[in-house]
Amino acid sequence: MAKQRISMLLCATASLAALVYTLPVMGQQGPESLLPPGFNDPAPPPAARPSPPASPTSPSSRPADIVSGTAPAPTGTIGTVVEGESDAATDEDKDEEEEEETEIRYDVPPTARRSLKAVGLFTDASGGFPINAFGGTDGSFLTQILTRTKAPLASRWGTIMARRLLASRTATPRNVNGADWTAERSWLLLRMGDAVVARQLVQQVDPDRYTKRLYQVAMPAFLANADLSAMCPLAEAGARQTNDATWRMAQPICASLAGEQGRATALLNQARGRGWMKGIDLLLGEKAVGAGVEGRRSVKIEWENAKGFSTWRHGVGQATGVEPPQALYAEAGRQVDGWVAQLPTASSASKMRAVSGAAALGVISNRAMVDIFSVAFEDPDAASDIKAKGELLRTAYAGRSNADKVGAMASLWDGGSTPRDRNAALVLTARAAALIAPSEDYAAQADHLIASMLSAGFDEQAVRWASIVDGGSLGWGLLATASPGWRGTITEGELDDFRGNDDSSDYRRSKMLLAGLAGLGRVQGTAISGFAETLETNIRKETAWSRAIAAAASRGESGTVVLLSAAALQGEGWQDIPPHHLYHLVRALKQVGLDGEARMIAAEAVSWS
Repeated sequence: MAKQRISMLLCATASLAALVYTLPVMGQQGPESLLPPGFNDPAPPPAARPSPPASPTSPSSRPADIVSGTAPAPTGTIGTVVEGESDAATDEDKDEEEEEETEIRYDVPPTARRSLKAVGLFTDASGGFPINAFGGTDGSFLTQILTRTKAPLASRWGTIMARRLLASRTATPRNVNGADWTAERSWLLLRMGDAVVARQLVQQVDPDRYTKRLYQVAMPAFLANADLSAMCPLAEAGARQTNDATWRMAQPICASLAGEQGRATALLNQARGRGWMKGIDLLLGEKAVGAGVEGRRSVKIEWENAKGFSTWRHGVGQATGVEPPQALYAEAGRQVDGWVAQLPTASSASKMRAVSGAAALGVISNRAMVDIFSVAFEDPDAASDIKAKGELLRTAYAGRSNADKVGAMASLWDGGSTPRDRNAALVLTARAAALIAPSEDYAAQADHLIASMLSAGFDEQAVRWASIVDGGSLGWGLLATASPGWRGTITEGELDDFRGNDDSSDYRRSKMLLAGLAGLGRVQGTAISGFAETLETNIRKETAWSRAIAAAASRGESGTVVLLSAAALQGEGWQDIPPHHLYHLVRALKQVGLDGEARMIAAEAVSWS
């Protein structure tokens, strides 16, 4: 009977236009979408109306620590590299010839100059957010949200949504410099784990329009991608503007890359004499100089005595073929998994260590994850556990029968030793799960099959399992939140059936289910209060944040709503997110036309809690 009710509440789903995220991925000819064909295209948000000026306190003038992604850091902080920076302040290398050379290099025809009024990689016509996504909201308020948001986020889908916004070509908010605004967007992308788009975003600003803040962010963006050549058009001005050791060391590296070995040697000697860098960081700089045109400089890098992760060690080490050891990466924040998984120069073993983290973060797609596993599986030196996972993955996608495929998927789901690994396994099998025809034979695995499909946005394929899942099961709860065609309202009795099957701590899944469904408007009004009382939770709790996101939604500001949603999703995992955050953000997202994102985040909260 419960199965029949589920089927009746689900409308027939027609083929819908794909929502294309077009987030570029390193090494591809074109951008890769993190969403599958068939993920519904949200309705356009209402036209934004100007909002009254906000009056928050001024934001921090310095980016957050790129290693942890949480705390503010000094201008040049990238681990241990800044030890010798004090001596750089006395540098007098600002002769007129260098300044004239820099000006000539930055000479851009007026018709080719890019405006700071709107900066981004793609427009709403290409899958981005609308140009007026922030309406009339004050830029200093929005900057505070960017700088104070501790990333990575707890939600994969929250990250996917925020990445799309940050990469979109949107109008620069009022009362903020366009270059500084671009810097803060790029910095948050780096902290979320998306180094590729972070780098591409800072490169959307012409060099002569760089501000000190943008120089501060551009260097870690280039290093996160191990892209030393990207530093070169900015190296001289960056060194003058920031007095940062990494920009100083970029000068001899770029001179060597240009084949100016005499100048490179002189600048390297200057760096050594003035103590801009020391120890292994200086040696890495020397090795990078030696890698230039006719460098003829051999430098041996020994990591044994190196202590601490830094962006410099990651970027220069990867660029010169001396990958830092896992012991150093183990000291880095979770966002570095995203950097490594996207990095062409990283070894297969390093990518395999990072791939689960990157997938759980929302930085790489199911397809990219499968590609990384496939390359590792073909490596003759791959460890036995990687070979075993590769065999299971191959069976999951190309097994002789559906029974073999589902069995292999189940082994992958059960093989994770941490919640992150188990959630990443759901992403890994998403396309394989979407290819399984619904059958009572696999009813025992239906919950996981549905969760796997939804991790990659296969909502229409998941809906086909409505007649298989039992009422009150996890699969039922996921379809109730994720279905694009859910009709009717859910009763308190149905919610109580779900609670009866809920084995999560303190009925956390039930609380998240209630919050998500209420935000989507799929629960009877009396059921919300009644079930909330049963669970002893208040999903409608109001705070300054909830009032801010509700106001932004009422103004139709989809960009402001997404930034405030990201702020509400700060944490190591869903266990850190209170139910009332989910309720308010899902409600606001739906109100501004981001129904697909609202449904996927609500379903993820239930699945991953």
